[in-house]
Amino acid sequence: LGGLLAASVLRAQPLPPPPTAVRLDVELDGDRFHVIARADMAADARTAWDTLVDYERLPEFIPGVARSRVLARAARAGCEQLTVEYLGSFKLLFFSVPTQVWLDVQHVPFTDVLARSATRLPRGEAPPAPTLKSFNGRYTLAVVGGGGGAPRVRFDYDAQFELAEPLPPVIGALFGAAAIRHVLREQFGAMVAEIERRSRQRQGIQKGG
Repeated sequence: LGGLLAASVLRAQPLPPPPTAVRLDVELDGDRFHVIARADMAADARTAWDTLVDYERLPEFIPGVARSRVLARAARAGCEQLTVEYLGSFKLLFFSVPTQVWLDVQHVPFTDVLARSATRLPRGEAPPAPTLKSFNGRYTLAVVGGGGGAPRVRFDYDAQFELAEPLPPVIGALFGAAAIRHVLREQFGAMVAEIERRSRQRQGIQKGG
């Protein structure tokens, strides 16, 4: 059975070549996944930040995101506080899993995005039936190059989460971390690619101007 499942995964979802120096690893501890990712991008810091927090347009370039919207926004102590909703689905091995996630998000311009499972939703929003039982994550941007050369930004991601419904035992035990790794690597890589695309576009406009 394990061999058949493995063959099906390889046929259905071959891993694409990574974009710019993407490193991503997923570990499974009981029912909790821990994700660490990094990419050193050919991009300027402002474009990287603007793309990372462009929630309404995420469905245009992130696989599996059908809708992303900001439900609430407020400024406190120099930081922006948001509640963000994500709807969509992701391919897990050979089937599709619907996703519905609400996150409390804090912006520390222009370096960090902190996110955790929303504790409450704004008035008028439907009660959540989230895909994740818990989530706690951090995106970090840091300039690692520049000066006389092309700008470069380091993009780090560190998160821990638990699914609301555990994976089926045979899948979770054999392929849980690998399946989640594939999904997140695809999404993280898509964000890196879009940041670099926008940065090239901005640099082209500046040179042309």
